Formats: sequence, C-alpha cells, structure tokens
Amino acid sequence: MQGAGKMPHISGMKVTVSTGSKSRTHHLPLSMKGELESLIRRAELEDSIPAEKVLPELADDVQRPATMLRGSRYRAEMTQKELAKALGIQQHHLSEMEHGKRPVSIKMAKKLAGALDCDYRVFL
Repeated sequence: MQGAGKMPHISGMKVTVSTGSKSRTHHLPLSMKGELESLIRRAELEDSIPAEKVLPELADDVQRPATMLRGSRYRAEMTQKELAKALGIQQHHLSEMEHGKRPVSIKMAKKLAGALDCDYRVFL
C-alpha cells in the first residue's frame, strides 16, 4: 500500500551511474531499455555521451526546464502537491510548468532551486 504523499510506483528500471567515488541511481521507463543498451555499447567506445542523446527533450528550449523540474522533484521524492505547498503556489501551476505549458520565471526558478536543493539555472 502506498503511503500518503508518496510518489506512485512507476514500472521501469533502475540505472546506477558511477563517477569516481560518487554514484547516482536513476529510474527510467522500460521503453528506454533498447536505446540505453545502445548508448552503453557506444560509451564503451567513447568517453562520454551527451545528455541530449539519452533525453532528447533536453535539446528543446521549452521542454528542457519542464524536464529538469520534473526530474528534480522526483529526485527530491516530492509530490506536486508537496512542492506547490512549499512554494506557496497552486498545484496546477506547477503541473503546467512541468509540462512546458507555463514558463518558469527567474524568481520562480530561485524558489524551486531552494526547495529542491539545486542550481536555479537548470530551470531557465
């Protein structure tokens, strides 16, 4: 049973990326399995892979802030409702930002960065 205020379970796969002594685990949809395997094979031949190859929406100026916001909120293990309350905004405004339907202002980016413990520039 899911606890109140927790993220719903999303079927997918966990990928842990290690750089030196640091490692981070990411949750990806199963639909990305083939592409991820291809990227891993490519990474064995190259030093790095651009983020835009893994998440093409990062190349889009409208979708990049939305994707970064969704990912940052997910990493912080917060629901839209929890984050909206922390920011003092309505939940549907946050939803619109996460779907690229509402731009993120500099003022809002700084509030988001404070609540999500990240650099505000990722939302611009």
